[in-house]
Amino acid sequence: MDFSIVEIAKALGKHETSVRRKSIKGAWPFHEQTIRGGKVKRFELKSLPQEIQLAIAIKEQKDLLPVPTTTQPSTTIQPPPILNEQERKDALHKADLLRLYTKALAEAPWGKRVSARDEFIAAYNSGISWPTLYKEIGPVSWKTLEAWLVKLKNNNNDCFHLADKRGRHHRGTCKLTDEQTDIFLRYILRPNKPLVAEAYRVATAIMNQKNINNTHSEATYRRWIERWKSQHYDLWVWAREGAKAWNDKCASYIERDINLLQVGDVIVADGHSLNFEIINPWTGKPTNHMTLILFYDMKSNMPLGWEIMPTENTAAISSGLRRAVLRLGKYPRVVYLDNGRAFKARFFKGSADFSEAGYSGLYERMGCQTIYAWPYHGQSKTVERFFGTFAELERMSPTYTGTSIENKPPRMMRGEKRHRSLHDQQYGGRCLTLEEAHIVIAAWFDEYAKRPQRGHLNGSSPMEAFMEGKGPGVDRAELLWMMMKIEIKTIHRNGITFQGRNYYHPALYGRKHTVVVRYDLQDTSSLWICDANGKLICEATPQEKLHPAAAQLGTTTDKEQLRQHIEHKRHQEKITASSAVTLLRNEILPEHRRQMAELGVMNDAKAIAQGNPKVLDFDFEKAKREAAENIRLQEETEANDFREALYKLDESDRYERLIELAAQGIALDQEWTGFMTMFEKTPAYDNHKEYWEACAMKYGLMYRSAGAAPNVAS
Repeated sequence: MDFSIVEIAKALGKHETSVRRKSIKGAWPFHEQTIRGGKVKRFELKSLPQEIQLAIAIKEQKDLLPVPTTTQPSTTIQPPPILNEQERKDALHKADLLRLYTKALAEAPWGKRVSARDEFIAAYNSGISWPTLYKEIGPVSWKTLEAWLVKLKNNNNDCFHLADKRGRHHRGTCKLTDEQTDIFLRYILRPNKPLVAEAYRVATAIMNQKNINNTHSEATYRRWIERWKSQHYDLWVWAREGAKAWNDKCASYIERDINLLQVGDVIVADGHSLNFEIINPWTGKPTNHMTLILFYDMKSNMPLGWEIMPTENTAAISSGLRRAVLRLGKYPRVVYLDNGRAFKARFFKGSADFSEAGYSGLYERMGCQTIYAWPYHGQSKTVERFFGTFAELERMSPTYTGTSIENKPPRMMRGEKRHRSLHDQQYGGRCLTLEEAHIVIAAWFDEYAKRPQRGHLNGSSPMEAFMEGKGPGVDRAELLWMMMKIEIKTIHRNGITFQGRNYYHPALYGRKHTVVVRYDLQDTSSLWICDANGKLICEATPQEKLHPAAAQLGTTTDKEQLRQHIEHKRHQEKITASSAVTLLRNEILPEHRRQMAELGVMNDAKAIAQGNPKVLDFDFEKAKREAAENIRLQEETEANDFREALYKLDESDRYERLIELAAQGIALDQEWTGFMTMFEKTPAYDNHKEYWEACAMKYGLMYRSAGAAPNVAS
């Protein structure tokens, strides 16, 4: 390989004229190459001086060009080593130092090479002449530099062979045998998550039993298991933490393009345990972890319909779905359901005998498909992320119980009497009713829907995205009909027996065959009786439900039941709930009040009972001021109690008690220090001065001077 004057000048970083003069002075061998416009000198790489060859090699390495090779490479040349970034930098720094070294020797006068060599080494090792190289390489000797030159010459001036590879052949190797590591893995990969030290002790005992020589320390096994875990992390997580952790930490996940959806294409349903206490209307007692069933639009991140129940069941799910459809204004195309037992109940798959009933499942009747989430794959349901944000509302509740055991409020922890007392003083044991919980949740849903969000919403709020794709509305009567549950019953002389009650209609007289019974899970005041072909026969009602002349002859209870029945019929009109509060007022609260009235449960919220629900206003500043005031009042009460207790004592006992308190480091106010000063001037003190000084010594209290007040530590 040959080079021109221009190429050599670039490698040396000098002007072409200077290199040309140097070539003439050194009589470098060359041959002429004919080019357009004349001839140019070309110099063989092997015929150039050593420092010139080194400079050319460094230039090519830095430019990441292929290493120049001779026509017939020597058998001693090694392939370029595989280096990391730091080793590459070290090799290039060494090459720069060699270039300076060879240049210094080349410029030395004849016979002065030894002194020039020593002067160069002394100048370099001083750290002043080339501080950057000295900082990177450190001190060297001329023998080291000569050895590097030999290494370069043997490897065709490839400077990367100068990299420090000491200890490289030991990297990644371990002296532990396969038998030793197998025994160790057998005890470290256990679901009880043993510590490395524990597994090491057990493995050592097993090896001693099997006469396996084990001279390695615990640190060796610890380094080995860390390296093994980094290469087999999936096995480590699965064996010690289980399949759920493996799925969350190791398994790849599918990325969804939400922009391909429209509002209402996919709604997600899931249950969430509420982390605050609610009065259970069935028992009248505070209940923690009631279940919130929520249907959530995947496109707009909009919370749609919901229901609160003590447990997750099909009645709550059907109620939440109906409210979601009403708010959505159209039927969803796909419903993404949880894999829980309630979501996979018979109600959502059709009747028990599908062929006999002649009806399809609930979702098929609504014209939508269903998708069930994989078990223990919470990340596949986008509503799970929403429930994390929903914890904000839970923390605002006065009866908040914590999202986990670690996040419980102090009042629920052992020994926190002061926090429990402050909580009782501030809220007086107040607990939200079920209706109040609905009101607060509806208000928070509306506030959440107005927040701008990142991700696929690109700064828009859920409400804005939802309103762009909201439907025109659905017929409530049609929706109610489709969502009714289906059962197969047989007609007898008293009609249909359902849930222990007889439902009757004159159209059932004279019939005795199986029929399809459709009913609303939220309202069992009537049943729709159809034949096997789906033709409606009648609407049966319970015989004992209403008094025949309740308005004229019935009791107060009969009249109230009649009023509620009429009110319920008036609410069977087409509605479109455009917000959570509207849905609450028009749909949730009427159903809730009717259910509570049937159970005979009275609500203690007067405003709600009057049909005028208002959103509970959580004023944090007001709550903070009230809490501070309660603490101040409590401290003032304690101070008054302390003062009264002291005044009940005579002066001598009071003085001794104050000495004891001062010795304990309790700061005494001016009233008590003044009393002590006054008492020390009385005959009662002078007559028994030795006793009082003994008391001071007993309690460890030091006086500043005789007759002075105690030195009270604050």
